[in-house]
Amino acid sequence: MTPGTLRLPGRVLVVDPAPGVLALPELDALHGLGLEPTVNLRRIGDAGLRAEIAARWATVDFDGFAEEQLACALESGGAGFDALKCRAGIPLTAAVLARATAAGLGRRLVLAGRAASGADTFDAGAADRLGVAVRTTPGANAAAVAELTLALVLDALRGVSRRSDALRAGRWGDAVDGLPTGSLAGARLGLIGSGAIARRVAELGRAFGAEVLVHGSPRFTAERAAGWPGRRVRTVEELLAACDVVSVHVPATAETRGLIGPERLRLMRPGSVLVNTARSSVVDEAALDRALRDPLSGPSRAAVDVFDEEGPGFASPLADNPFCTLSPHAAGMTRSAVEESSRRLVRAFAEFLGEAGPGRR
Repeated sequence: MTPGTLRLPGRVLVVDPAPGVLALPELDALHGLGLEPTVNLRRIGDAGLRAEIAARWATVDFDGFAEEQLACALESGGAGFDALKCRAGIPLTAAVLARATAAGLGRRLVLAGRAASGADTFDAGAADRLGVAVRTTPGANAAAVAELTLALVLDALRGVSRRSDALRAGRWGDAVDGLPTGSLAGARLGLIGSGAIARRVAELGRAFGAEVLVHGSPRFTAERAAGWPGRRVRTVEELLAACDVVSVHVPATAETRGLIGPERLRLMRPGSVLVNTARSSVVDEAALDRALRDPLSGPSRAAVDVFDEEGPGFASPLADNPFCTLSPHAAGMTRSAVEESSRRLVRAFAEFLGEAGPGRR
């Protein structure tokens, strides 16, 4: 897609800045590119930070996850915005994009960036048709996600969190139930996906003494797999049946939706573990809940960091499942990962402005 026209100085709607003290350097960097920030305060809880941002930039307060509110914010009373920056999975749908690029606006959206690896809640087709360039930061949080993946694997195998809960409740018998446990040492760790996160998980798993098996996309050929710290398998079914632990690391696409459903869960070994730090659409939550409650069907333990309904309205059939460890979509939320994602997105914005240079006025 040819970059659209962006007049400098431009306007950027920051739906959610980098968290905490990282917000100010990010906003300064955007301003330094010639993009004047309008900052949404909704997800900023620190009163001092809110005040400092409000003293320096224009502010708004709206629910970025609500489609109508997002569209209204982008219209900005007819003034419009040239660019949008977010880090959460906001609903940048075809309808929202159409309103943000309408001819009557003072400025139309030409650039949308998310400081995260994926943009599955952005309508990529509509963005392309309407001349909106989309930028993300793939790989910036790979180490962070891999770390939490291994933490969840170990928790599922060793029962750390549930044993802690039992001890706090004075139930020593429950705390020691199921000992001795499984471990990564000598286990088969299966990875569905072959990107940067999966590779880092493979390296960490090998360090713990696991044998690593990997199923990737069609691009993950035998030649590409040759330098991997793991053995390539050709099908998801083969991997599920062969492994003690399975971890999911694929993006949310039409092809991966429901990739792990009831039939494939039944292929997993008795006593096995499933971990999902990728996207909720890849693993059927209801099917996983049923499988965990049936000792004869599929995995015995699971750990999940992504859900269909997240945020204050969180709901999941796994919420009361005693065989599943839950994490609030926090895999990539380390200070270093967030800072790196912010830096990469600002750099991507700078590169876009350079590419669009001849068309600027």
